[in-house]
Amino acid sequence: MKYKKMLSVLVFGLAILAFCPRASSEDKVVPSQWTPTPLKIDGLNDDWEGQTLNSQKNLDVDYGFMNDPQNLYVLVIFKNPRYLSSINLTGMTIWFNSEDSKKKDYGLRFVSRLISADQYIALLEEKAGTVSEAQKAQIRTNPRYMYFDHEGINKKSEDAPIHFSEAQGQVIPMFRHGTQEKRAIYEFMIPFQKLAEIGAEIGAEPGKTLQIGFEWGGATKKMKEAAAAQIGAEQARARPEGATGDLTEERDYVDMGGEGLAAMRRRLPKQYSFWATVKLAQNQ
Repeated sequence: MKYKKMLSVLVFGLAILAFCPRASSEDKVVPSQWTPTPLKIDGLNDDWEGQTLNSQKNLDVDYGFMNDPQNLYVLVIFKNPRYLSSINLTGMTIWFNSEDSKKKDYGLRFVSRLISADQYIALLEEKAGTVSEAQKAQIRTNPRYMYFDHEGINKKSEDAPIHFSEAQGQVIPMFRHGTQEKRAIYEFMIPFQKLAEIGAEIGAEPGKTLQIGFEWGGATKKMKEAAAAQIGAEQARARPEGATGDLTEERDYVDMGGEGLAAMRRRLPKQYSFWATVKLAQNQ
């Protein structure tokens, strides 16, 4: 069917177009500060008072790093809401690589979403085992919950995404977000051991230097398909009366793959990213 063919061209074209602005990373090495005590991950920046933050000025983003022997802590502050884009849909992906590489092979994707009490119970049982009836009753006292989820990414492995065990005693990646003085604050805790499980090549441990990339926003697959369907419907309505639509493949590709893709790019939210060269702190 001709419409399905045009939809496929649009979606495929979007996949290969680099329609997001890429913020160039600075050459300087960003130091992670040593913390003798674990930070509280609550989506606030209270634990970061007195720490010198770094700025990605073209995105109005401040960010910083701290670490202890077991964990890396990351703070990202959005000072301008326009750069949040569709982060609520796509979440934040943090990429990790060795000092001399910025490839997006290894990372963690963090996503939050509202779920019902029963969905929360089902997720707890899937990840951590049996939930008692008393616990279920307590959970059901609230109808909805903000659920903070994560998954590991290893593009060199067939076992992707990677889901870590949340059994009792297991330390897993965590994140929270909140607002403070009209700023959006994202706070993360990433165990070095979990990064090693994603990819031993990362080499994340105190004293090492890493490339760390941040990526957020953009359009989900459903958003791209919806935009493609809307543009296709608009172009079909705009076709001159009496036209049969029997265009050649070349004309079809030029009209839909060119003008259609340009229209879609204007409608979809942008994706943003930047990299930082980070020197992890050692025990001081």
